[in-house]
Amino acid sequence: MTHKLIKTDNYLLVVDDSGIEVGDYYWNKEYPSQVYKRHHYNTSSDYKKIIAHLPLNGSPILEGVDLLPPYHQQDGLDDAVIRFKESWIKLGVTDFELSAFSEGYNKAREKYKYTEKDMVMAIDMARDVDVKDGLTDYKYSIKDILEYHSDYPIDFECSTEWVNSKGKKSEDFTDVALYDESTKQFDAILIPKTITTAQGVQWVGKYK
Repeated sequence: MTHKLIKTDNYLLVVDDSGIEVGDYYWNKEYPSQVYKRHHYNTSSDYKKIIAHLPLNGSPILEGVDLLPPYHQQDGLDDAVIRFKESWIKLGVTDFELSAFSEGYNKAREKYKYTEKDMVMAIDMARDVDVKDGLTDYKYSIKDILEYHSDYPIDFECSTEWVNSKGKKSEDFTDVALYDESTKQFDAILIPKTITTAQGVQWVGKYK
């Protein structure tokens, strides 16, 4: 199960269209750089309930909302240095040469930081518009799009498991533990697989 990630100023978010109750946290499409907490029952199609999150920049955990796993930015430098060293091992590689290679790698990465996947996502964001009374309202500014693609993933592939009405869980829908004798059928829904950490309930999966 793959979820699209939304990056705000201080969080990576997973949202859905489920009902937002008082006390729930939500993301407002009209103001995409922030998160909000519901204090009343006003509804809007622009509001999306936050079902999982990863705090960034030392931001506080959103109480009662599942966590995403810690994200460690990978720039590929370590693997590139190893491959460079191995390819020249017979001739010998000095520390200066390794340092020069690392510096050049980082400069090249900075110059060509966006992948084809980034470009496709940026174009989709730029197309996200509303037309009202003949006026075009762009949901994302150029600044929003550039910040969104600043070294953060855009998807989270979540591991899943089945759970029945009695709380029994299994990765196999046909597990006998999920079978309901009273209805003579398997009674379960697919949910994100989680673990419990010191910080709270955390989803299992990987960033993409």
